[in-house]
Amino acid sequence: MREQLRRTRVRLTLVNLGAFAVVAVLAAAGFWLAFRTAEYQSVDSSLIAQSHLVESQIQENAGLQSGDAAEPLPGETDTGIAVGALLLSSDGRVLRQSGQIRDPAALASAGARQVRSGAGCCQTQVLSGHSTRVLAVPVDLAGGARGTLVLGRPVDELQETLLRVGILLGAVVAILVAGAGGLGYWLAGRALRPVGVMAATARQISEQDLNRRIGLDLPPGDELGELAATFNSMLARLEASFQGLRRFTADAAHEFRAPLALMRTQVDVTLRRPRTAAEYEASQRALIPEIERLSRLSDQLLLLARADAGALAPRREALDVPDFLEDTVERWRPAARERHVELLSQLPLEGTLSAEPELMRRLLDNLMDNAIRHTPPGGSVSVAATGEAESWVLAVRDTGPGVDAALRPRLFERFTRSDETRSPSTGGAGLGLSLCAAIVQAHGGVISLEDSDSPGANFVVRLPAGAATEGDGGRTGTVPPPVDVGARRQRGERSRAPGGATG
Repeated sequence: MREQLRRTRVRLTLVNLGAFAVVAVLAAAGFWLAFRTAEYQSVDSSLIAQSHLVESQIQENAGLQSGDAAEPLPGETDTGIAVGALLLSSDGRVLRQSGQIRDPAALASAGARQVRSGAGCCQTQVLSGHSTRVLAVPVDLAGGARGTLVLGRPVDELQETLLRVGILLGAVVAILVAGAGGLGYWLAGRALRPVGVMAATARQISEQDLNRRIGLDLPPGDELGELAATFNSMLARLEASFQGLRRFTADAAHEFRAPLALMRTQVDVTLRRPRTAAEYEASQRALIPEIERLSRLSDQLLLLARADAGALAPRREALDVPDFLEDTVERWRPAARERHVELLSQLPLEGTLSAEPELMRRLLDNLMDNAIRHTPPGGSVSVAATGEAESWVLAVRDTGPGVDAALRPRLFERFTRSDETRSPSTGGAGLGLSLCAAIVQAHGGVISLEDSDSPGANFVVRLPAGAATEGDGGRTGTVPPPVDVGARRQRGERSRAPGGATG
């Protein structure tokens, strides 16, 4: 990882340095070109001004013929800069010249070339080994003749100045690029340091040490700070998941160990001495409750595993809510009667729910079993269903001791049981409510333990009426209009007492 960070640091430095170098070179080149253009424009302006001066002098000597001699042309500008000047006839003869020309023939030839090429304004040409800025303009001579005025100004010093400026700019760019490279490398290392800290922390974390966190002192809003916070949040979720998995594994092992130990003891006792067929049969029958308990536990764990894997997809059908709840109440009536618990129901006249019947049966059976087991003799358990704007609200309420406040936050977690139901003979494995939560979630609903004015537990399930699948012919769940919860549908096969009590 360190080598990867080093390579990343180098790459970032090179990319930034390359971009900076391109900008610096372009800026230096632009400055040099602007400086060169300004200097040459100054030279050209001096030549043009001198040409105007010479033309005016020629006009003063308007009587001069093309073959006459006259006074020399002025050889410097008004700024004192030496300028060579030639006045040529139409046939190329030198009519007049200044005294500043090193090689009049070369200057005349350069002027003639410029005129023939049709180039505008000024050109730089090498005359006798010296760079010279040349300007050639046509002029009128006496008698209607045409001549050419050629001016030349040496620019050797200017070119040397441009060269020195270019070298200086190149040196400045090189120094800036080198400094930017060092600074960029340092900044890249500083920027990647939190990444190194995160990588080092991640390498040190194991499944036994998930409580470690990344500690970075970064300003609010920093991208790497947000990444570290996200990473710490992920670690917290992983830690909670691993802790839950450890608890789940330990609790599952405990739940399996108890019935297996009882079965092993029963078998050992049976095999200690020869027994009659009736005794063997009685011993085998004694194992049936523990086997059934193990089977239920396995089914519950399998259903929870399907829910965890997202494979608990309900095969929806349109359930008749009043009939389904009434059948549930009647199915649990013998168990309630055995514990001297009264069952009450408050059901709507009509309405359907899009849900899988088997899963809904498990849901209600778990809630009913939990309510009846926790209700003391003489108490009651009520089942109610009401419609609320495209959804159903199912409630199972008992008159037992209720749920301890300390237990409520983890009530729907797996293997959560109250102290009085820890015994295998009196309670389940603590998976019932977690199964209820998984089933309700698979149907797109929510389950909660809500407070009520009366003592006991009040479990409320909210389910969307939803849309059924092809199994019910495309029908959708329906919610009835609000009705008096005391109203009852009179059915031919059974009747219910007024007020909602069935007993």
